[in-house]
Amino acid sequence: MSKMRFLKQSLFVIMLMAMASSCNYDFIEMPEPDPIDPTDTISFKVTIAPIFSEGSKCTACHSTGATAPDLTPDKAYRAIVPALINTNDPESSAIYWFAHPQSETHAWKKYSQNEANIILGWIKQGAQNN
Repeated sequence: MSKMRFLKQSLFVIMLMAMASSCNYDFIEMPEPDPIDPTDTISFKVTIAPIFSEGSKCTACHSTGATAPDLTPDKAYRAIVPALINTNDPESSAIYWFAHPQSETHAWKKYSQNEANIILGWIKQGAQNN
């Protein structure tokens, strides 16, 4: 190998190492969502049903004629209450934990942590059809 070729290859390797070591990744930490105020009434129609249907998060699979439960806005309440709700132990309610962000049971789309908190708050308030 010629001396010039060796110098070019060495310089190339040194430049690659310098570029690789100069990379700096700043990971963005998402803030914890604000806790649900227990004095605020959480409306099923206004707050909970849209969690299931916005962006086809749940209704992509859980719609009329598809996988149960049917979470389309007009049928969601009847599909989950009382079958998937446990007001005595809200954290054990299937509609809360099955698509929870930390759940390993739902392979597809999951709630955000804030959505999970809202659903849990609604269950704690008695899972009313309001």
